[in-house]
Amino acid sequence: MAYYVEERISGTAIGPRRPVINEYFLSSYTMAIYGGCEFGCPYCDGWAVQQRPLNERVRVPVDLPECVQRDLDGLDRGDLVGITALSDPYQPAELTYRLTRQTLRTFAEHNQPVLILTKSPTVVEDLAILERIHATSLAIVMFTLLTTDSHLAEKIEDRTPAPALRLDAIATLKRAGIPVGVALMPVLPYVNDTDLILHTTLNAIADAGADFVVWDYLLIPDERHRGRVNDMLARIGRYPPSYYRDLYRGRALPDLTYRNERDQALLERCDALNLPVRAPHAIYAGRLRPQNEAALLLKHTAFRDSVQGRAHLARQGYELADLIYTGQATDAQLRASPLYDTLNAILSRSRVAE
Repeated sequence: MAYYVEERISGTAIGPRRPVINEYFLSSYTMAIYGGCEFGCPYCDGWAVQQRPLNERVRVPVDLPECVQRDLDGLDRGDLVGITALSDPYQPAELTYRLTRQTLRTFAEHNQPVLILTKSPTVVEDLAILERIHATSLAIVMFTLLTTDSHLAEKIEDRTPAPALRLDAIATLKRAGIPVGVALMPVLPYVNDTDLILHTTLNAIADAGADFVVWDYLLIPDERHRGRVNDMLARIGRYPPSYYRDLYRGRALPDLTYRNERDQALLERCDALNLPVRAPHAIYAGRLRPQNEAALLLKHTAFRDSVQGRAHLARQGYELADLIYTGQATDAQLRASPLYDTLNAILSRSRVAE
């Protein structure tokens, strides 16, 4: 069990504005509620960014609500804040400190758009606050869900709430009108990437009523993390070290050919289930800055172009998205996009406001 260390924030609670918008989480800003994570899932990137064990202690910024209040004064209400930074906002510490709840109340008072990434159904306890935020701006909840197999889940994330509880929470939020997505992050080679597990997991996500799903692949940035991943694999079954050595070849991400093949398989399965692979435009249309909305629409379209082999269109879409987000896109560049009419309609709202 982790021990809690109460502290005060020396700087800002919300990170700096992102140079490019995050296409997975729709966010221009990122923040964490707690430091460290009691769940301590062995695949988590958080292990690689600190020297001490991720789940050994949890830093509790007791003045977080006051700092968030101050930080929000300098934010554009069209920029979404993602509570997504390598620490679950609804880990057990939340039951004691309720810092996530207090932060959401501050967001509600400021009409601040927010996306929450969690593994815990405890988020449902704050449903009334999420409804307040969503009524005036935008509130999205995303659940990390790697598998619906309870036995496998116990071996790769044994301290987290069971997958079935997360699926129930998805259904509850969906019934309440809160947009809800699933992050299949990470895709673990030879573990949760098989056709059978993907079929079972994606069907359960669709049946629960999730609005969309995103995915990314296991990152192994250094040898310390590689050793931790190997220990996790040993708990699951007999995985020769050569499996990952040949697939990663010393890189942080698995082989590009493998990723492309799994991307295509995931996209095909999601399309068959009518399960969007990024947040649908309708969820955030008119709720974010026009530049953000246009950039996200382009990036989400570009992802599909990339997976389906339209590399030139994908590259064009990603580049134009970043130019729009930073306010540097010219009319000629906009007109070169197949989405020009839609982009022009979105961005015209910004021109009218000016």
